Amino acid sequence: MNFNVKMDDKKINVNIDTSHLKDVLQYCKPKEQLVLMKKFGILTGSEIPLQRIGKEYSLTRERVRQIESQALMRFRRLIVGNNKYISVLNEAKRILEEAGGILLEDSLISKLINLKRFEFTKQEIKLILVSDFDITYLKRNRFINKCFYIDNLFEDFLTNMVIFIKDFFDTRGKSIGLYEFIDILKTEFTKKYDYITFLKNDLFYINFFSAIRDIKVFDGKVGLLSYTDVNPKTIKLKILYTMRRLKKPLHFQELPAKIMEWFPTKNIKLNTVHNELVKNNDLFVNLGLGIYGLTEWGYKGGTVMEIIIRIFKKNQRQMSVKEISKELLKEKMVSPNTILLNLQKYKVIFERVDKGVYKLVDEVVDKEEDAIAAIGKNSINKKKK
Repeated sequence: MNFNVKMDDKKINVNIDTSHLKDVLQYCKPKEQLVLMKKFGILTGSEIPLQRIGKEYSLTRERVRQIESQALMRFRRLIVGNNKYISVLNEAKRILEEAGGILLEDSLISKLINLKRFEFTKQEIKLILVSDFDITYLKRNRFINKCFYIDNLFEDFLTNMVIFIKDFFDTRGKSIGLYEFIDILKTEFTKKYDYITFLKNDLFYINFFSAIRDIKVFDGKVGLLSYTDVNPKTIKLKILYTMRRLKKPLHFQELPAKIMEWFPTKNIKLNTVHNELVKNNDLFVNLGLGIYGLTEWGYKGGTVMEIIIRIFKKNQRQMSVKEISKELLKEKMVSPNTILLNLQKYKVIFERVDKGVYKLVDEVVDKEEDAIAAIGKNSINKKKK
């Protein structure tokens, strides 16, 4: 492409009321048109970085950036006063005002698309927004993801706030309640920057947190991405979170759908969930019939025999089969017949003292491990025979 074609945009007279955005760009210089088309992905939907554009046409990244800047100025002049474009900008400013002054790039563009009032593509809307003087586009840096904001916010202030937030969590070492932290930030910054009206708005902080690269808001808390309570990445942590939220034992087949309610981005496979439940028996207790609870709820797991021993030791008295069943079913889902069979089978541990009434053999009270080990050996010997 010839980048030396001269154009005088002062002489351009174009009616863009009925023109598409691609048609408007034809009134830019060829090099400007090319850079905007490629940079914003107007034709393909895929943005091309300035460095790649420069490499393709043997230009430095800085030179391409200068061409982009000139092109945006010319594009801005072309759309000034045109209602079709101005209405996009006015809606964007309204949305940003309501959101506390700042939104992630994708969030703002999606909100504009969802209005279903504009014929522009996402790429075209981004170009319109970036070209505006009142809306500031913050390109991704080492602290903040791509976002749009409006005055009286400014990049240095946002960066200073990120540094304060990261230092706060580096010192604290754990998450904090979302609104508790917002109050801390209000106290810290509203007096120093009393002219930034958005600092009084909770939505500013919530939307700003979502733009910070190393910060995560989840379940009413905010913290670093490395904190598992605000960023549970593994299936194990997602199972743990889901069960804590539901506060009750669940069948393993129910868990994938329940997990998806809070973590909808990825499909959860049933086998994966079951494997995690079995593998992490220090966290998850099999209560029988495929139902699992948490050890932190007091469930200890074990065989029916081991649970019956615990029940006797806890109550320290003779107990009826009905009483034993009532307590055991809190820990493991088994039939009453299974409980009775265990009481009758392990006579060296459980002694029948009356019809339907049992007690723990005295020797087992003091030497439970030896008794269980002996039963295990007897079982092995019987199998060998």
